[in-house]
Amino acid sequence: MAAFTINPSGLAYLFGDRLEDLFAGRSRLPFNETLPCREVKVKARDLPIAMLTTALIHLVSRGLVRLSLESKGRILKKRFVLATLASGSAANLDGLEGQILGSIHHDAKHNDVPTVIWRLWTADVTDPFSDVIRMGRQYLLELGYYSEGERRGIAKILGTKLVPECDKILALQGEADGVHDMVAAFRAKQGDLYEQLWKDVAKGISSRQEAQDVDVDF
Repeated sequence: MAAFTINPSGLAYLFGDRLEDLFAGRSRLPFNETLPCREVKVKARDLPIAMLTTALIHLVSRGLVRLSLESKGRILKKRFVLATLASGSAANLDGLEGQILGSIHHDAKHNDVPTVIWRLWTADVTDPFSDVIRMGRQYLLELGYYSEGERRGIAKILGTKLVPECDKILALQGEADGVHDMVAAFRAKQGDLYEQLWKDVAKGISSRQEAQDVDVDF
């Protein structure tokens, strides 16, 4: 197993374009996320799915979590991925990997991946896809791959901005290849599970979309 300086979910954010050939789905929405230091764009809806999918696969590679393809329903069988903690698994992980590990209950019945992802939030949010990216950036900020800078002019009302530390970030490019190899190996070995995992992660993120209030005039 490759050794990583930072969690693979963080590398998946910084170098998400290196994983695009492994995306199991492509958003049709026109919104993009510009990756730091290289001015490369990735679909803003696909990138968070890739980050969380990568985090789960990393937990599997560490022997901390098991993923299995299951089905439920008596007549119309519905497939889903079940996440279970490995026997005696315990790890002090930061970032999205640590949050996911903490979201997996010991009672396996309630650990379908959409529910595990749903538990990453305590309440619904306006844009859960953007929020995953925010979580990833916060982790990178804490490790010193971003710093906080002051905004100018009227933009000051938005508070501080995150400034990428490009020398440190670009030094991680080689590790992005290791993340790609890890995800590619998982997909090659368990293709059906990988395809469903991508769908379930997307479903889990979407389930935290805050309901929009609609005003109706009578």
